[in-house]
Amino acid sequence: MLVALLVAVWVYMTLWFGLARWSDRTDVVDSAWGLGFVYVAWLAFAIGQHHLATQWLTAGFVTIWGVRLFLHLTTRNMKKTEDYRYVAYREKWGKDYWQKAYVRIFMTQAILLWVISLTVVAIMASSSVRWSWLAIAGFVVWAFGIIFETVGDWQLRQFMKTRKKGQIMTTGLWRYSRHPNYFGEVAAWCGAGLVAVSLGQWWGLLGSLTITILILKVSGIPPLEKHYEGNKQFEEYKKQTSVFFPLPPKN
Repeated sequence: MLVALLVAVWVYMTLWFGLARWSDRTDVVDSAWGLGFVYVAWLAFAIGQHHLATQWLTAGFVTIWGVRLFLHLTTRNMKKTEDYRYVAYREKWGKDYWQKAYVRIFMTQAILLWVISLTVVAIMASSSVRWSWLAIAGFVVWAFGIIFETVGDWQLRQFMKTRKKGQIMTTGLWRYSRHPNYFGEVAAWCGAGLVAVSLGQWWGLLGSLTITILILKVSGIPPLEKHYEGNKQFEEYKKQTSVFFPLPPKN
C-alpha cells in the first residue's frame, strides 16, 4: 500500500505542476496540499480491506479538513498576485526556475504529503474493531483542531478585508496566539495520531510528528515571524501574545 500511495502522490503532484506551468502560477501548489490529503485518504480507504467505523470517520474528517483548506487557499490566492515566497524563488533560480520548482517545491511537497498522510494510512490499515476512550479522545481533539483552525482563518480573512498597511491581526483567537490557525492544524493531526495509537498503529505518529515539526520549526511559524520582523506593532504584539499555544495575553 505504501509504495502504491507514493506513486499516486507523485502522479498527483506532477499533474499540479503541469497546471502551474500552464497558468504560470507556482502557488497552485498551495491548493494541491489540502486536496492531496483527501486524495490519499480515500485511496488508502479503497485499497484497505477493512471499512470500519473508525476508517469512515477518518475519511470524513480528512475530507472536511482538506476541502476546507483547499477552498480557503484557492479563493485567497485567486484575489492576489503570486505569493512573495515564489516570487523570491523566481528571482533566485532564474532560467532554471521551473526545473528546480518541480524538484524543490512540488516533489518536496509530494514526499511530505505522503509522510504526513501515514497517520491516516495507519488508521486505514488497521483491522481493529474495538473502540476505546483514547480513540474517542482522538476524534474529539481532531474535531477541535479543525474548528479552531477554521475560525482562526475566517477571522483573519475578515480582518484582511479592511486591513491597513502594516496593521497586525490582534483580536479574536489571534489575541491568545500569534498563530491560532497553525495551532488548530497541529491539534487536528495530533488527534489523528491518537486515533492511530488507539488502534495499535504507533507508526502512524510519524505523520503527526512530521507536520508538527514543519509548522513549529521549518515552513510554518518561523518564516512568518521573520517576515514581520521590524514591524513595530508586531514587535509589541510578540511581547504580549503566545507564539503558539493559546494563552491569556500578558499585560
